[in-house]
Amino acid sequence: MGSKIAQTWTLWRAASSGEDWTLWQQARNGHSPSAVAVVRRLTPQAYSLAMQLLRRNEDAQDVVQESFLRLWNSRASEAVGVQLSTFFNTIVINRCKSHLIRRYELSAEPDALVEMADARQEVGHVSDVESEAWSPAQLHAALSRLPARQRIALAMWAYADADVREIARTLEIEVNAAHQLLYRAKVNLRAVLKGST
Repeated sequence: MGSKIAQTWTLWRAASSGEDWTLWQQARNGHSPSAVAVVRRLTPQAYSLAMQLLRRNEDAQDVVQESFLRLWNSRASEAVGVQLSTFFNTIVINRCKSHLIRRYELSAEPDALVEMADARQEVGHVSDVESEAWSPAQLHAALSRLPARQRIALAMWAYADADVREIARTLEIEVNAAHQLLYRAKVNLRAVLKGST
């Protein structure tokens, strides 16, 4: 994606630092004010992410709550060198994936999904909108219009700093299919955004 889109994504990322991991550790040790601080820092972005992926308020709330339970039970060694917000967003994305599987939105074969997406889209050249900049509200609206697999691929790439191999592993597809999926998601996102401006 173009640098403008990448810059817009960074606006959505929480300003997290080593201080967040300190608060997390204090919260795990029973310090209530630290737990409240961690929840306040992580909830808005996590809820927004879950809403983009699940499109249902109650499902998003459930996933965020489940994700916090996993966060409190995790070990710091699982996230060496990662910001707390990135680690937590990865948990949220994985919980959303599990939720979507339960709802059967990810159960179609990857090849069938590729064919359906190709049949529905007639998109221009990818680089034709690189100079555009969009607001978080526009991104949110555009993401909600993408298919579930594309939303997950983009969320992993943008929120969890995942590469194509990690996306493939999470979605249980081949690396080449994940590369195509992420590419198609970016193209479709651009098309939706371009159509909304």
